[in-house]
Amino acid sequence: MTKKPAARKKTTKAKPAAQYRPAAKTSISVGGNIVAKRDVIMGDQYNYPQQVASPAEFVAGLQKLQAQIAALKQQPALTPAQAQTIEVVEGQIKDVVEEAQKPQPLAARMTATLVRAKAVMDSLAGSVTSAVGLGTALAGFGQIALKLFGG
Repeated sequence: MTKKPAARKKTTKAKPAAQYRPAAKTSISVGGNIVAKRDVIMGDQYNYPQQVASPAEFVAGLQKLQAQIAALKQQPALTPAQAQTIEVVEGQIKDVVEEAQKPQPLAARMTATLVRAKAVMDSLAGSVTSAVGLGTALAGFGQIALKLFGG
């Protein structure tokens, strides 16, 4: 009886890591038994500038934002046209504050005004870097207005 030669162990070479290529629409598929006990986020989520629970807090938040925009207007590098554009946004925020303090505020009017103010701030985004963050905050307040005052 002859001995058969010992079978060689197959060795696998490590494959080089594939480069990450994000798909056009990234999604994550999860299967199996999943137990989620807390901090589960489902659906579209938005990061609001702050947690606002009452109309008074909404107005206070807008007034803080208005102060930040006023500080932006004081930058020495602004051209007169940019300063005038920022004054337009200040006027729009003032209108929203006045609307929010009415007995029956119109959420649609406040949201539309804040969307226009965001568009104006976005137009400054190329030349005034802090305008981007303030425009995003304006959009967040528009969403808060819909939640607080109905839509």
